[in-house]
Amino acid sequence: MNSLVGFIGRRYFMSGSRHRFASVVSVVSFSGLVLGVMALTVVVSVMNGFDRELRQRILGAMPHVVVTAEHPAGVLQELSGFPGIAAAPFADGQVLLSVGNASMLVAVQGVVPSEEARVSTIPGSMVRGGLDSLSPDTMTIVLGEGVARRMQLLPGDRVNVIVPRLSEGGQLVRPLLRRAEVTGIFSLGSELDYGVAVMHRDVLLEMTGAQPLVRLNLPDVFSAPAVSAQLAAAGYTVRDWTDTYGDFFEAVRMEKIMMFVLLSFVIAVASFSIVSGLSMLVDTKRGDIAVLRTMGMAPGGILGIFLYQGAGIAVLGVLVGLVLGVPLAYGVPTVMAVVAELSGFSIVEGTYFAQIPTDVRLPDILVIALVSLLISMAATIYPSARAARLEPARILRYE
Repeated sequence: MNSLVGFIGRRYFMSGSRHRFASVVSVVSFSGLVLGVMALTVVVSVMNGFDRELRQRILGAMPHVVVTAEHPAGVLQELSGFPGIAAAPFADGQVLLSVGNASMLVAVQGVVPSEEARVSTIPGSMVRGGLDSLSPDTMTIVLGEGVARRMQLLPGDRVNVIVPRLSEGGQLVRPLLRRAEVTGIFSLGSELDYGVAVMHRDVLLEMTGAQPLVRLNLPDVFSAPAVSAQLAAAGYTVRDWTDTYGDFFEAVRMEKIMMFVLLSFVIAVASFSIVSGLSMLVDTKRGDIAVLRTMGMAPGGILGIFLYQGAGIAVLGVLVGLVLGVPLAYGVPTVMAVVAELSGFSIVEGTYFAQIPTDVRLPDILVIALVSLLISMAATIYPSARAARLEPARILRYE
């Protein structure tokens, strides 16, 4: 019986309906599935690409975990259960940069140049000069490209560095002013270019009077809360990137989820077309259903025949959507570059990105395929069940 159900289901699926409008509806539902799966694949991959780029550009330069401690070795001893962690001396603070009539408040990272390459992407992002120009004996500073552009500074220029400091009694704030030479400019391609500068750690500690810190770079940035918890339990004062940028990346994640949900409605609309197409097919096959029932086929067999028909549209639509969508997701940067060249307008113009990033991830592709199939298969249940409930005697009487 199962082989007969499969045979008839394949015949119906391959031959289509003689009812022209039902066939059109089936084509529309199939096309809607293909477009929905393609759109989901491309949009989710692009969202992944933006998320990856932002993590690399922001978290590559910012500390994953900051610990109030003097020496990195002592901190690493507390983290024997977290392999692959890199540590370096660190300091941070906020200063006011001033030159001429221009001034900017920036966050300053105090680093040891010889150790910074292990924990930060800034040494590899220098466009002028290098971090090795920073010395503990001279007032030198490296600026983000955005800061340098806004203040019209180049390597060799001098800038006023103003730090607010409390008096010995703690009653008054007395600004400390130093003249620093700009010795380098870095470009991370993110908002950090407009708000971060780098100085030698010893110079920054002497200016601000702050406590020395140790910065940690983690192989897995999502393990930062666990690392922080272990260090806090050992008595260290700790903060990590989730305190500063956690809300930002959570917002990016929520945008991805919302785009997934919204585009899933395209598949849902296509699934309503499957309901219409199958319902029309049931109406055109009423005579066949009556004959099969009188020959002894159970209602479950009729149900299986039309489920087969709907499943064929669903599976084929999802497969074609993935076959077209995955290469398109990989090729989004190239496609958009061609569009920009033809139209003279780039969608990423004015942003930190030279092209649209994309990141095709297998787990996301599997989720898209599974969700699309579940929505589409659910749409086949009602018309198939309706076909199974038809009474052969009544059909034969009126037909």
